[in-house]
Amino acid sequence: MKQKIILSLILSALLVGAAWWHFRPRPEVADNAKPEVKIGIIYPMSGDGAVYGEAAKAEAEMFFRDFNNASSCCSYKVIFEDNQLKPSRNAAIAQKLINLDKVDVLVTFLSDFGAVVSPLAEQNKVLHFSIATDPAVASGKYNFMASSNVEGEVQKLYDTLNQNLVRNIDVVIVNASGPQSVLDHLEKLAQKEDGVKIGRVHHVNENEKDFRLLLGKIKQNNPDYILVLLTMPAIDAFMRQYAESKIAIPVTGIETFTYLHDKTLAEGMWYVDSAAPTPEFLEKYQAQTGSRTTNDAGYLDLILQAVTTGYEGAQTTNRDKVADYILNNFNNAETAIGPVQVNPDGIIDGEPVLKIIVNGQIQIMGEE
Repeated sequence: MKQKIILSLILSALLVGAAWWHFRPRPEVADNAKPEVKIGIIYPMSGDGAVYGEAAKAEAEMFFRDFNNASSCCSYKVIFEDNQLKPSRNAAIAQKLINLDKVDVLVTFLSDFGAVVSPLAEQNKVLHFSIATDPAVASGKYNFMASSNVEGEVQKLYDTLNQNLVRNIDVVIVNASGPQSVLDHLEKLAQKEDGVKIGRVHHVNENEKDFRLLLGKIKQNNPDYILVLLTMPAIDAFMRQYAESKIAIPVTGIETFTYLHDKTLAEGMWYVDSAAPTPEFLEKYQAQTGSRTTNDAGYLDLILQAVTTGYEGAQTTNRDKVADYILNNFNNAETAIGPVQVNPDGIIDGEPVLKIIVNGQIQIMGEE
């Protein structure tokens, strides 16, 4: 009898405990809690391209400092990953961000890096934005490219060379998809009966350090201009050895001197560059960082604006609907690089400009 009473008491206690657990007070979850959008940004945070990673991080912090409080749809979390400016690292980093961090958006920098991530983004239905020049990076529904319009850049270069009565150029180009897309467009323009002609094209590897033999060949060929399509770190080695060679043939490029660490090596030289940041963005960025050298931070601002415009405008985290909203509603948007055009293939174009190196600083031609 005594055992039955004890057993009954135990069962009653268990039932009371279960009932309390089921009906216990719970922390209130706000009905308006915003879903989180994760943005994985793959940039060089160390090594030769560290200045771009540092600028990108400062820009992302500046952009989202107040935006998360003001947004109506979502909250945004940024995750930075360092690719050390090595294309071979990008696939593994992108897979980690997709599979472990569960990001909704990927951001890459330069065509070779974007080309690695584009198929992964398409396969996993993750939105991907790349600061690049190779149109192939934008292939597929989920891939976008922030560009200065490679055709527009090449046309501006070609017209400027013609205005300076340049008739023959040699091209030094790194083996990479972005510069190759530039050369492809230039070769089409050079087929015209009158105007600039391409003499020789010199292909080099991305980590090339010794250009002395190549410079000797160019000197012997004696073109009117040398068009250099190199990026980090090769551009510094080339310009240093060019200066040492005492070759009198002038050098120009497309975006080339932007990637030059020691810009005094290109003193007085003009080139075509991507769209310039607006005065308003420059003022805001300088207040944030103390520097007016943005290192393409304006293009990251453009991308973050496109991403948030897509999510806030579509009022959903459905990536298909976000991509559609950007394609249909971001055209003519006022951005950190001025108004942009959105092509049906996902390329977001700014207006290229002519720049010149003055006292070791980049300056837009015609501006003091």
